Amino acid sequence: MRKTLPDKMLRTQAHALGVNILLFFSMTCCSQSGSNSRDEIPLKQVSGSIRISSGRQSDMANWTVLTLERTTLNARTALVDSNGTFELSHVREDRPRTIALLSPDHILRSMLSIPTASPTLINQYFSGTPTQLPPLVDRGPIVFFGSLDGITPITDSIKSDRGDGVPNSAYGDTGYGLIGEDSSTTFDPNGLPGVFNPDRNSDGILDIFETDVNANRKADAAEGFGPNFYSEGLEYAAVQYELASDSSGTETAQILFSAKLKPGLKVQDIQIHGSNNITSGASTVSGGVTGAWDKTLLDDGASDDSIAGDNIFARRITLSSATRLKSYEVVIFEPRRADGESNPSAQPLAGSKYPVTAPPLTVSALSTPVWDSVTRTINRAGNPFGTVTAYTWSVTVYDANSKPVYNSNAVDGSEDTLILPDNAFDATGSYTAKVIARCQEQVPGYSFFVVTSPVVSL
Repeated sequence: MRKTLPDKMLRTQAHALGVNILLFFSMTCCSQSGSNSRDEIPLKQVSGSIRISSGRQSDMANWTVLTLERTTLNARTALVDSNGTFELSHVREDRPRTIALLSPDHILRSMLSIPTASPTLINQYFSGTPTQLPPLVDRGPIVFFGSLDGITPITDSIKSDRGDGVPNSAYGDTGYGLIGEDSSTTFDPNGLPGVFNPDRNSDGILDIFETDVNANRKADAAEGFGPNFYSEGLEYAAVQYELASDSSGTETAQILFSAKLKPGLKVQDIQIHGSNNITSGASTVSGGVTGAWDKTLLDDGASDDSIAGDNIFARRITLSSATRLKSYEVVIFEPRRADGESNPSAQPLAGSKYPVTAPPLTVSALSTPVWDSVTRTINRAGNPFGTVTAYTWSVTVYDANSKPVYNSNAVDGSEDTLILPDNAFDATGSYTAKVIARCQEQVPGYSFFVVTSPVVSL
């Protein structure tokens, strides 16, 4: 015989069930709310002042203060005003960082140096984010705090053998970075973060002429290794400087900027910050019409950016003159959201900027190559990278309408000649050829320097 529970007991169990259901939903809501709270990004406005050690604060007007996160290589930047003060926006409170100074022409000039108990060791990174930084003093190639109020140095023990607070890496033949001891992309124990270090494995060869800096038998560009790649926000940022010349000696310089967002992120555009040499008077082509460049990169499928909506932003610009990129010239990529500053604490890209640094290298134009129709040999004339031969070059053949019809294989820069095969062009037509020299790709499809010769008739 089936037994039934008394009404009072049923009411009690129903009440308990209701309480449990209510408790479950309350815990779920609280958990979600707590998760959102934890996901909120701790951002802060940070002000500061800076002066040159032998002068006044006003002497530093138009310099750029750059604070670089240790683990992500994301940066925040601020322009120093006429009073020598600055304000950094959207600084992550929870991340250690260092500081660098860029001159008005965007050249890396100083890196942070924090004294330690040893006169031959310094620290460069710190934690703590006071609303107002201690006063900064520039004594290039270092910048230091006038006090340590509100910040905590991180023990790095960077070598400063001269005892003047200057890291050893600042005394290389061309300045920063040529005496590093670590191949890390994020930190050089001699005092140069990877984004500023042109020779991370310290073998005397600039990284732009190597394909496997970390020596793991994989191409760095293919595996996303190097200072052009980022762990947050952007997949990569690339600068490709292209120098071309004609038979009269006239030179033209273009730069192809490109950056790719990580999946799931959306921005309106990416703005470029750099020296007036590359931003002032630069032009670009859009829809077949040449116009002034607005310093942005687009993802519209018509800006050398691959396909519209693929999260690759790019723009090819023509400089107002064939100005060379200078050693340690820093170009900064800034993704900009369409909704601006509506809720920066919920935006993983809020305030993030991404620096790319030109290596210490002098680039020269190529002369007109020499064509031998009997042996079908093209002789390269000139060396675009001085005494460096660790680059590659190739030959492109063009028809009478200046359209490419053949691209040769790449040969080593130590070789001066290349033989064109019989099928490279039709002997009955009118054809020309150019030599194109380039350093190794740092991002797939992008070399930092590309140099194109004048045409030679075939």
